Amino acid sequence: MQLLKSLTATWRGIPKEIRVFLQRALIIFILWKLVYHLFLFNGRIIDRPLTDWSAKGAEQLMQWVYPGTRLQVAEECKPNPELNNELSCMHFLWLNGKKVVGIADGCNALELYVLYIGFLFAYPVGIKRTGLFILAGVPLIYIANIVRLAVLAYMNMHRISAVSIAHHYVFKLVVYALIFGLWVLFIRQKQEHATTT
Repeated sequence: MQLLKSLTATWRGIPKEIRVFLQRALIIFILWKLVYHLFLFNGRIIDRPLTDWSAKGAEQLMQWVYPGTRLQVAEECKPNPELNNELSCMHFLWLNGKKVVGIADGCNALELYVLYIGFLFAYPVGIKRTGLFILAGVPLIYIANIVRLAVLAYMNMHRISAVSIAHHYVFKLVVYALIFGLWVLFIRQKQEHATTT
């Protein structure tokens, strides 16, 4: 009982604006996970078109880098023993008949979009400002992701030894820095607007 009282006192000691943000963030997180895992995950309702869209964006970017080559995107599905033989699908980018990069659903940036948008909705500002930052930020994240995919394809062909470090560390750092920068801009402009009015 003492622990509960202590936690309640600590919670009440947090400034109201931060409490509102944390409550909204928690609700958004729980709702997203419920909707995604109960309705969207198994049918790949969002993942399939978003992975395809990301793969085709990387394909178009690679076409600029390798003009005159034959590029294509193909989806391949096979049973995954780790998932009770459920189908596991990936999109592959092919260059002149050779696989150069595989794009799983986890590479389509869906979680990044949700993280970015969830933060914007959790932060207490007007819908107009939130909508503006969604319309500006989501395309920037998409572009960063397709650049990442295209560079990984290039590295698979020319710098295979650096692919693992780039994929697991460098690109994550770059994309999360972009999202963090957008959040800072979102918060800073709101604070500047509040101090001038």
